Amino acid sequence: MSVFIAGRSIPQANLLSQSCRRVLQFIDGGEHWLRWAIESHEHRYAFSDEGTMLDGVQQGLHGSRMTWLPRIGLQIGPIKLLSLRTSDLDALRNIELGEETRLSHSEAQEVLERHRLLTNTELGAIRPFLASINAADAPLLQQLDFRESVALYQLAGEVGMSSAGRDDLADAARFALLHARRPIEFADYFRFYQHVSARGGSSEQRMTRATRALQQLLPMLFDFLDGPQLPQLPSPEQVREAIGASLAANRQIGYARISLAAQQMALCFDNGPDLLRDDHSLREAAQWQLRDAQEFLNEHPVSRGQLGQDGASVQFAIDGSRGQALIQVEDNVITLQDYHRSRHYLGDEAQVGYRAGTV
Repeated sequence: MSVFIAGRSIPQANLLSQSCRRVLQFIDGGEHWLRWAIESHEHRYAFSDEGTMLDGVQQGLHGSRMTWLPRIGLQIGPIKLLSLRTSDLDALRNIELGEETRLSHSEAQEVLERHRLLTNTELGAIRPFLASINAADAPLLQQLDFRESVALYQLAGEVGMSSAGRDDLADAARFALLHARRPIEFADYFRFYQHVSARGGSSEQRMTRATRALQQLLPMLFDFLDGPQLPQLPSPEQVREAIGASLAANRQIGYARISLAAQQMALCFDNGPDLLRDDHSLREAAQWQLRDAQEFLNEHPVSRGQLGQDGASVQFAIDGSRGQALIQVEDNVITLQDYHRSRHYLGDEAQVGYRAGTV
């Protein structure tokens, strides 16, 4: 016996769950590997669960976490596939391994839309967007991995896939390319510029103001990068416990990268446009913003999460009466992706805090 899952020997493929067997079909060579592994007398393979086995087979055979469904044009992690219903897997299987018909195509499209799965064709729509903001030829944006493509796709969705003629967006792209060192940082700094430049002025005035704001803010944010790390992709309960333990120990749930922290702290300028005149007030405002987020997380534990298309990330959206937050689990690290107050809670409370130095 050579294959074990959760300590149980698997001498035959039919001892795996139906969903696991379905997903194994999507991994090129997956069924052949399992047959070989079961019959092997020289190797022993032990997995904690079926998802771990599927992920291991995919990465072991192809050196990549995501499998490729060529007819649909979809990159997707086997663990994500395993989370789908059997009927959803059958709909995808009918396209990939069966005979494509109008009905099967429609059913597969419904699965993609229901689970918000993005095909490579959809992700490719970022290219016209980048062209419209004069960033299509930027060397930084020529080679994108899946997560970077999704980040730019989301940015394009926010501002409009076609933004030709928008000088403010071209300026945001120019600013982002000056400061970003990774494609995902391009999206962060693009949004940062949009917040800081909202007060208007000429193109050069906006660029100067955004540059000065970033130079002031970045040195204040080194303490904003923190988050608990777990040994494996956690369940919602494990995420909830890890966040609770961190907050109880006065450790904050911070951001995954400094560009994201800067983009989030730029929200301070919405209510305190004069903060750039005073380093102390800016620092106080940024610290208040982070502390407010920690209090919100303490009051609103995470519940259900959305497993990412890559099968290796989870997002937990949290809605409360005074704000919304988004917790991101990526590479088993728990960080804060987004936090903002509801409009009817913004304004006087925050501005009074900034001015009085009570935050």
